Amino acid sequence: MNLQGMDATYHRLTQCLPAPLRQYGRTLPHRLGLTQWKDGRWEDFWVLDINRDLPAYAAEDPDRPGHLLVSPEVLARFRSAHHCAAIHGLIADRLVDRQVAADVGLLVYRGIFLRAWEHELAAARGDGRLAREGLARALVSLRRGTALELKTMARRRMDVATYAVQTREKLRWGGTAAGCLLRHAGQPERAALLERSYDRFCFALQCLDDAMDCEEDERTRGTSVPAVLGLPESALVRALPPLLESAILLAEQARLERLATWMRGFARLVGGIRLGSPPADSEDAGRRLAATAEAVL
Repeated sequence: MNLQGMDATYHRLTQCLPAPLRQYGRTLPHRLGLTQWKDGRWEDFWVLDINRDLPAYAAEDPDRPGHLLVSPEVLARFRSAHHCAAIHGLIADRLVDRQVAADVGLLVYRGIFLRAWEHELAAARGDGRLAREGLARALVSLRRGTALELKTMARRRMDVATYAVQTREKLRWGGTAAGCLLRHAGQPERAALLERSYDRFCFALQCLDDAMDCEEDERTRGTSVPAVLGLPESALVRALPPLLESAILLAEQARLERLATWMRGFARLVGGIRLGSPPADSEDAGRRLAATAEAVL
């Protein structure tokens, strides 16, 4: 087990729980449908490095290569807060989408990791008030995004700008700890650029996920995101290159070179994916989708 990873954080924060809760929690990733196996780990699902450890990318000092903006101990707290946000966010998302039944265990674990998120963020910042403010912004965004998603899927129609905004709001928690780290270091401008870069990266991932899940969503929900948007799934896939390029440019403006380098590698990896309709139609539709999203993200 990676001692700085998400599963290590989860083990540390749950080992003192009562035995029945610990037993329940041993299979939580599987209960949420994130892993195929009962003994599956969080990191079997949460595989991309910047999703696992965004605070570490933010912590690097651009003026002193090889040095951190904060102490290793403070970075560890921000990293732990990031992991708690992810676990809370994944539980909340599955409950809102009704992909899992809202049993008592899930509700308890959602509350445990909400409180742990606040605690770790306060310990990292050394200021409970600032931690609560950051947490409150993330939670308000999460509720706004999930409400918007439920409304648009019920109506079975949505424009691209709404799609981009609801994705950003639902996933805003993902950049909270990293943004707080840069603000803690006295660099709010870089924090804002990081958050916008990560918003666009997450939207690109959502486009890919919704395109790949199109057939399953049609079967289980009766509709899919491409259908609600009135676009072929291939258009969502071909939006990835321009969306990722814009995310990279924002990371470079923030002088987050390691983050930009990682994103470049990811862009090369997914750049050749093709789905569905003729390439020319997909490319044009994908570019329009990306341009509309960039205007609001």
